[in-house]
Amino acid sequence: MEKKEILKKIADLEYTFFSKLKMLNQECDRERTFKFMRIARFYPFSQETLEAYLNDLENARLRGDNPLYKKYRCIEMGSTWLDEDKRKLIEQILQIETNWIKELREKYPHVIRDSVNEFRRYLECELSTFSPITLERYLKDVSLAYQEGRNLGYESYLYTFSQLGYKSLEDVERKMRENDK
Repeated sequence: MEKKEILKKIADLEYTFFSKLKMLNQECDRERTFKFMRIARFYPFSQETLEAYLNDLENARLRGDNPLYKKYRCIEMGSTWLDEDKRKLIEQILQIETNWIKELREKYPHVIRDSVNEFRRYLECELSTFSPITLERYLKDVSLAYQEGRNLGYESYLYTFSQLGYKSLEDVERKMRENDK
């Protein structure tokens, strides 16, 4: 299966789970917007990681589980219940990705508006729903990107805005800065 097809299946399954929730953010209720944002979020990851996550979602569906309910419940309640091995993997991921988002917020403050703490909490709760295999593959992707001097958050935002017609995040930052005046 091609990466594009895996991303579409992930977005479709996530939306199936998400559509069963009662969310306050009306923008998220728009199926097309939701799927677009989820594809952009996972776009930088390897096919191996995407296949593992798709498998997690398919297994959850078969069990009658809703990982998006668990993620948003975690965000709302403010805590995760994880075994020590999963916690270690998540902490390593959070360390790298939190540094990436700090870097992006400094460089693109009009584009990246969420606080670092909000970002970290959201990511921690999302990762807590992943299987150990998916977490291991995810960590492998972020670690490799970090070693190569890449920022997967940047790549995700760049993908998002390139699909909206922008050439660079600098262009988006400039446009948003002008709009804020």
